[in-house]
Amino acid sequence: MDTVTTSEFFLAGQVSLDYGTSEQALVRNLSGCVTAGAMLWTVSDEGRTIERLTREVDGYRLSDRFALDQFIQEIPGSSDDELDLESLDLDVSSIWLCGAHCKVRRKPEANEILNSEIRARKSRRLLARLTIDQSTGRPVAAQSVPFEGDGSLRAVLETDPFFSPFRELPTKENGIDVEGLAVVDGRVFIGLRGPVIGGFAVVAELTIDNAFKIRSARPYFLNLQGLGVRELTRDGASILITAGPAGEAQGPFALYRWSPEPGSAPRKIYSWGTPIEKPEGLCWCEVCGERGLLVFYDSPGDTRLQNGVYSADLLKRLQV
Repeated sequence: MDTVTTSEFFLAGQVSLDYGTSEQALVRNLSGCVTAGAMLWTVSDEGRTIERLTREVDGYRLSDRFALDQFIQEIPGSSDDELDLESLDLDVSSIWLCGAHCKVRRKPEANEILNSEIRARKSRRLLARLTIDQSTGRPVAAQSVPFEGDGSLRAVLETDPFFSPFRELPTKENGIDVEGLAVVDGRVFIGLRGPVIGGFAVVAELTIDNAFKIRSARPYFLNLQGLGVRELTRDGASILITAGPAGEAQGPFALYRWSPEPGSAPRKIYSWGTPIEKPEGLCWCEVCGERGLLVFYDSPGDTRLQNGVYSADLLKRLQV
């Protein structure tokens, strides 16, 4: 198995994201990001909102927040149920959002090591596209696929013979769990943290018609050295894949480049190894006139958070 990394990036520093002093819960759970010009859009995997930040001299500052319930109707569960948003991307005029679509194991009681109950958590089954007003930079409408039943992403995946054996398993135990989304030249891809099938990670290409209905999901099986997909990020015609364990292991984590075509093999281009923090969100940004990859981390350390300001890492491309 190939373990050679041809590094394309290096850690160049950090970028400050100022969410304000009241945003500690949101900032500790940043999970997805994408930039559009001077704007940075982010989501948290424990909220029901999307945040817009505006670029300043050497970072970004929160400029607006939008409740997704304003645009997406009939989200299952109560208004307190998280959407578990894991990734987002954009096309010419819209932002795409995707939840984990996972089942979860109920937390153990005080006298338990594990609880046997598995919960569906249907609020996590969001796949939507927000139309953005180009003059104001604000969302104005949304399309979404059903959260359950015919036409839902979960139903499409569960009926596939490769995924169906894993449909009852919870997140982090090799159950169905979406953690990446990329829209490349009109093609929509989702990356799965789980299941890892026969040692291969899965990226699925969705065919979505003009009525925003899923017509098919074509799986690609990728050798990421036994890891699952933790994020997808566009890079021209290629997709950058953040890879990490399907379960709760501390690592390793690595970045791969993949051309989304049959027979194309992913190539490792950066490695975090086994870090203290787990890379979670990844997107391109431009700060101080230089382009790089912005990196968020799951359960970030306290040194990364100061009075509502999150210090994201910045990876820059090596000059060859």
